[in-house]
Amino acid sequence: MNEKIAKALTDANVMKFGEFTLASGIVSPIYVDLRVLPSYPDSMLIVTEDLVKLVKKLKPDVVAGAETAGIPLATAISLKTKIPMIYVRKRPKSYGRKEHIEGVLEKDAKVVLVDDMATNAFSKLKFIEGIKNSNGVVEDVVIVLDREQGGVEALAKENVKLHSLITLKELLNYMKENNILDESKYNEIMDYLEANK
Repeated sequence: MNEKIAKALTDANVMKFGEFTLASGIVSPIYVDLRVLPSYPDSMLIVTEDLVKLVKKLKPDVVAGAETAGIPLATAISLKTKIPMIYVRKRPKSYGRKEHIEGVLEKDAKVVLVDDMATNAFSKLKFIEGIKNSNGVVEDVVIVLDREQGGVEALAKENVKLHSLITLKELLNYMKENNILDESKYNEIMDYLEANK
């Protein structure tokens, strides 16, 4: 487990407990809100430093921020690495040139898609489709947190590899070990995750 990332995410209060409908349509007893990261500069810095190390190993021509949560992460990566950045919309604009991406993307450029997290990777597949339709090549997706609910497998079917800094289970284990999450809540969430793989 990456304890530094677990602590950074915990310090940024990214975990919410209750009943939530996720973007994937799945109802969950937890919601991980990584969109708050830029509001916690210390945590954001720790997370983006590890994302930079990961992206550098992949040697992309371009980093693509997924609308909306991936945009600040990709911006930070681009500024630190000097790798050009684009961002990809959930759907093409309905006006102007009706672009799916914003920024400069050369034909056959190797693109790493950056986003906050993955559940079943449904939205990642849409973003990848948008990049491919704009003549980019995507072999890797880089995220902060993997909920481990089918994302790796869904992307693998499209020959895309998912890279994450931490899994949801690792973050929950860190919170339990540090008495931030009590045993009964931890067990309830783990049961839910087991039932919703």
